[in-house]
Amino acid sequence: MDRFSPKLVTIFGGSGFVGKHLVQALARKGYRMRIAVRRPDLAGETKMFGGVGQIVPIQANLRNEASVQRAVAGADM
Repeated sequence: MDRFSPKLVTIFGGSGFVGKHLVQALARKGYRMRIAVRRPDLAGETKMFGGVGQIVPIQANLRNEASVQRAVAGADM
């Protein structure tokens, strides 16, 4: 991946067991991530897997279409 234009990825469930491993792997490859979770205040530990600003927990509710649209807006993947 071109390190000057890292891709932005939205990950649903990134604070869960499997999701944390995905976040770690993508962080090592240089991706920027939004971690869509119900409680961003409880997902702060995911930020330690990347550099400053590389991983951002955001609030999202899979049962709310507008919430999901906000979570994926502008994401490359």
